[in-house]
Amino acid sequence: MSKTLKVLKELAERDHEVTLTEEHISDGTKFSELGIDSLDAIEMMVSLEDELDIELNNDRLEKISNIAQLVEYLREFD
Repeated sequence: MSKTLKVLKELAERDHEVTLTEEHISDGTKFSELGIDSLDAIEMMVSLEDELDIELNNDRLEKISNIAQLVEYLREFD
């Protein structure tokens, strides 16, 4: 498992009480289906930047609507 995916799963569990599974990733589960609203998603992105010491592109983030797209984007930082 990549470092970014590991951190994403840990943050989802710790901060949002959501357990991300491989099924969520492969099926392209939407954030809203996991109970993650837009404010939660923003908080998650800020936490990811802090934890991974990266800077995410806001234009790219605006186009992300599900977990699979986020994981694909985060793989660029592995």
